[in-house]
Amino acid sequence: MKKNINQILDKKNYIFLLIGLSFIIRVVIIYIYHDNRLDQEWRILLDNLIENKTYSYYGPPIPSVILPPLYPFFLYFLKILTFDKINFLSTLIFVQIILSTISVYIFFKINQKIFSNKISLINSFIFSFFPLNIYAAGQTSSITLQIFLSLLFLLFLFDLNKYQTNKKFFLFSLISGLLILARGEFILIYIITLLYLLVKNKIKVFNIITIILFTLLVVSPYLIRNYTTFNKIILVKSLGFNLWKGNNQLSEVEGYGDFNLDFYKFTVVRNATNPNFENPIFKNLNDEIDSLEKDKFYELNKDKIFLKEAIKNLNDDPLNYLTLFFKKILSFYFIDLNSSYLNYYNFFYFIPALIIGVFSLPGLMLILREKEFKIGYLKIYLISTIIIFSIFFILPRYKLIITPVQIIFVGYFIKYILEKFSSSEIK
Repeated sequence: MKKNINQILDKKNYIFLLIGLSFIIRVVIIYIYHDNRLDQEWRILLDNLIENKTYSYYGPPIPSVILPPLYPFFLYFLKILTFDKINFLSTLIFVQIILSTISVYIFFKINQKIFSNKISLINSFIFSFFPLNIYAAGQTSSITLQIFLSLLFLLFLFDLNKYQTNKKFFLFSLISGLLILARGEFILIYIITLLYLLVKNKIKVFNIITIILFTLLVVSPYLIRNYTTFNKIILVKSLGFNLWKGNNQLSEVEGYGDFNLDFYKFTVVRNATNPNFENPIFKNLNDEIDSLEKDKFYELNKDKIFLKEAIKNLNDDPLNYLTLFFKKILSFYFIDLNSSYLNYYNFFYFIPALIIGVFSLPGLMLILREKEFKIGYLKIYLISTIIIFSIFFILPRYKLIITPVQIIFVGYFIKYILEKFSSSEIK
């Protein structure tokens, strides 16, 4: 039996086994558990792109900039490609299954730059069969696309450490630009990454400028659209709302206040109310938002109101929100014991997430002083991501954003134990 396993490893057939099983398990599980419709915000944005040829979150189309545009345009191009001849939702989920499967392979390649093939394989199987990673591919959410791009970002970043060519710069910049269009907070990770490259002397200033210019080239169509529309150079205008959602009088780890329902306040259902704003403590905030003119600057002005309110909350009760901040960090890294999502408490989600969090922590502790480029960056990437997200709020699906790095730290801990065990045997 041992000989057969070694033969498989020697012939490198393990990667085909990994990819094959990853694809099959996703098809089977997602056939049973998958979304039956587009989530409200994606449906609204897609309908407006198709029917009104505009990127708008509202019924009477007014220009929108509240959500990152990559996933809505991803949906739009898939919709066009199906020509209404193939079921759009089935096509979307199948494409996400493909992206999720490819992500497993990319993750394996990242691990190979750090570990032996055996540890890389173990880590990749853990990542592939992590329940949330499988389940996410069947959801109408941008998370699968984000994970795919985030892993490519790490892979191309590690390649820059060795191969500094215009082709590598462009590929890294392309993925960086797409991630900026997919995740509003990624611009901060991007800046931290470029600073890390400079500090580590891994890349010249001229090449950093080249990367920035290539990245600007990727995001420029959307920047130009926003400048001509709003007279401002902006990517996403939801800082105020996100900060308020995670830091208001009723906020928990997952925040409080759902802007999705705000769509109905002045469009399809005129008399509908947003349940999250019915609480009397939000009356003044609600009145102020209702008084805004519904023009192209509506979202920008609304976000200013939320930002002002969030800053007031933080100034009025800093200790309370600082405590909540650390609670978000622990919930993000491990689990949220008070999640409002009922499916969160499923054994197949809860236990694996807890195990990964617990066993990655000693790995993180071991590499705190690590100076090697790749491991050092992953440490900064993980800590920065956790801090940035915890300033706002933590939803269950966000766990998947840090899971690949946590699994690598689990692998680092396993490697450390195996080396210690081997050294003890020799002695």
